[in-house]
Amino acid sequence: MGNFFTLISIENMKLWKRISAKVMLIIMIVLIVLATGIYKYYTASNHISDTTTTSTTTVTTDGSQNWKQDLQKKIQAEKVQLTQAENSTNKMVVATSVGPMKKTIAEDEYRINNNIKPESKESIWTRVTYFYTNGFSGLVILFTVIACTASVAGEFSEGTMKMMISRPFSRSQILSAKLIAIIIYGIVLVVTTFVLNFLLLGILFGFDGISSKEMIWTSGKISYEPAALKSLILLGLDSLQAIVFIIVAFAISAISRSRSIATGFSIFLVLVGAGIISLLAEFFTWGKYLPFAVTSFASYISSGTAIGGTSLSFAIIISLLYSALFCFLGYFIFQKRDI
Repeated sequence: MGNFFTLISIENMKLWKRISAKVMLIIMIVLIVLATGIYKYYTASNHISDTTTTSTTTVTTDGSQNWKQDLQKKIQAEKVQLTQAENSTNKMVVATSVGPMKKTIAEDEYRINNNIKPESKESIWTRVTYFYTNGFSGLVILFTVIACTASVAGEFSEGTMKMMISRPFSRSQILSAKLIAIIIYGIVLVVTTFVLNFLLLGILFGFDGISSKEMIWTSGKISYEPAALKSLILLGLDSLQAIVFIIVAFAISAISRSRSIATGFSIFLVLVGAGIISLLAEFFTWGKYLPFAVTSFASYISSGTAIGGTSLSFAIIISLLYSALFCFLGYFIFQKRDI
């Protein structure tokens, strides 16, 4: 076991010695600084406040707030829209609208039933989570996939895999060490991105609401938890999605042995293929069983179920099965073929 940990350490050092691994981390840091700076400039120049979009804080003449009445009206209107969406013949409308509408209605009803007044100001956690899940999570996946193909298929293209095989390690140990090193690299990207976003957005907009609470929607149920916990859950689900794509890129690299083919196909899968498969899942009931159709785990909490007949647990199980299949193919073919 000690030798295996040594192998992981070696693979980790080899990964970080690649210029591309360092460059991608630097690119991520630069993009975060630019994005937060531009966002601050945009909000300041256009005098955009940091209040939430929920307009439920109207004060009556006697000083009492009528936010419950406003929410009731909002819920009634949303239920009408939900009925129209459910009865629509447009499959795209049904797929993209019904889930988020049910989530919004459930949250509003939970507020009324539990006397939880809507927040009038965005918290630091809301901003950080929005920034990460709507842009940087995709970059983390892309960069880790590129690092994966460089680490595995790159060894074949550079002719150094034969040297690795000659060492006193089994082929499965070599592949496992590479996979773990790549996941560690992905974790570094995730933590760096999240922490830097938190610090910069906090400095530019303030650390308001650091101890606030938010709704968490899971499998049709609502809970009211610390906003920090919700952010960490979403971060974990996005990281889980990244691991799914890492495993696929890992299998492709081990099977193809060509860095250019593995990199090109993996990037296509991340940028285009997964989107096409998700679109099929929205139009056809059998589409939800396709690989990568339901890998957007965080969306089940942040925006509701977009694909009918699915849930977060369903998405995780399907993705786990496909990940196991790709892993098996990668290991099996790598064990059997000549290097």
